[in-house]
Amino acid sequence: MPRLYHTKSKTGCARCRARRVKCDEAKPKCNSCARHQVSCLYDRTDCWKTSKPDDNSATDPALHRESVPLMSAESRDRRYLELRLLHMWTTEVCQTLPGSYDAQNLRIWAHDVPKIALDYEPLLTAIFSITLFYMVCNNSQVDIGKDELFAHRARYFQAALRDHRQALGSMDHRTANGASFTSVILIFDAFASLRERWIQPIDPNIPYKSPTEWLRMCRGARNVAAVGLRMIGKDSDTTFGIMARGAAAFIDPEVIYTEANRARFAHLLSVIAGKPENDIDNKAYVTAVAYIGSVAAAMEAGEIPLKVARRVTIFPFILHDRFITLIEMLSPRALVILGHYFALLSHLDGIWWMSNYPEKEIEAINDSLSSEWQGMMAWPLQVLRERGQRSAVRGSEK
Repeated sequence: MPRLYHTKSKTGCARCRARRVKCDEAKPKCNSCARHQVSCLYDRTDCWKTSKPDDNSATDPALHRESVPLMSAESRDRRYLELRLLHMWTTEVCQTLPGSYDAQNLRIWAHDVPKIALDYEPLLTAIFSITLFYMVCNNSQVDIGKDELFAHRARYFQAALRDHRQALGSMDHRTANGASFTSVILIFDAFASLRERWIQPIDPNIPYKSPTEWLRMCRGARNVAAVGLRMIGKDSDTTFGIMARGAAAFIDPEVIYTEANRARFAHLLSVIAGKPENDIDNKAYVTAVAYIGSVAAAMEAGEIPLKVARRVTIFPFILHDRFITLIEMLSPRALVILGHYFALLSHLDGIWWMSNYPEKEIEAINDSLSSEWQGMMAWPLQVLRERGQRSAVRGSEK
C-alpha cells in the first residue's frame, strides 16, 4: 500500500490537531496555544486513551469507527454544515485550485468530483476538511466561530486520513479515481498547512526547522495518485486520467531540464572553495534548480497565477529523495535553493492556500545560514523588499 503521511496529535486540542503537531494537553490551555496567544479548544473525549481495540477489531473498519468516534453523530446541524461546505466547495473553493484556470478542470473539480465523492467517502470528508480550512483562512462570514471551525476542521481532516488509509488497502480500478482525487486534495492541504508553521513571530534564537514533513506529505500523496493512475490507465477517459494528461506538460523533461532553465539560477550550483559536492548531491541540486528556473521563466512570460500555482505544487514531486534528505540535514546549498523556491511562491500570495508563509520561510532560512552562504540569498531577499514596497504603495492608495 502506498505510504500516506502521518498525523501527530489525536487527543490534543483542536488547533494542534489541525496543525498536525504534538499537543501537551495542558488544561485549560495547552502550551502551544498559550505561546501563540490563541484560544484553546478541547473538543474530544479521552476515548482514544481508554479504548484500545483488540487485534480483531483493529482490522474491522466498522468496529474501528465505533471505538474512535471522530465525527459527531448524525444530526440536523451536521447535515446543514455539510451541505453548506459542499456548496462552498463548488461555488468558491474549486475556483482557487491549481488547474482551475482551465474550464474542463474546473468542471471536473466542481461537478464531477462531488459525484465521485458520493461513492468514496474519504474524498467527501477531504472536501469538507479543506473547505473548512478555506473558511478559517478567509475569515468567511458565517455564523460559526473560528474556534468551532478549527474543531470541525480537525475532526474532518483526521477522519479523511483515517478512512483514506483504510480504503487504500483494497484500492482497485473502481476506487482509484476517488483515491487519486483525495490524494490531490491532501496535497493542497499540505501547502495550506505550511502557514501554520508561522503563527508566532520568527525567533532568531530558535534554530530553523526545515519543512521536510510538508515535502514528505506531498510525496506520499503523490505516490498514491501515481498508483491510482496506473490502475485507471493514463490514456483512459476517467476524470483523473483527463486531469493528469493536462499536467503532463509541466513535468516534461525536455521542457523542464533545459540548459536555459539551469542557467537562470546557475550561481546556486557554483562550487564553494573547499566544499565540493559529490555526484549524487549535485544531481539532486541540478534537478531542483532547473525546475525552479522553469517556474521563473513561466512567470516572466506572463503566465496567470493559478497556472503558476500548478507548477509550484509539482515541485515536491520532481525532487530527488536525496534533496529532501539534504533539506532535513540543513545543507546550506539545499536551503538556499529552497529559499529561491519560496521566493517564487511569494508572488502567489493572493491565493488563500499560499498566504504569506513563503516570506517567513525566506527570512528564517537566511537567518540560519552562515555569511558565506547568505550572499546566495540576495535574489529572494530582493523579491521580499520589492513586494514590501509594492504592498506599502497599495496600502497608501486605499
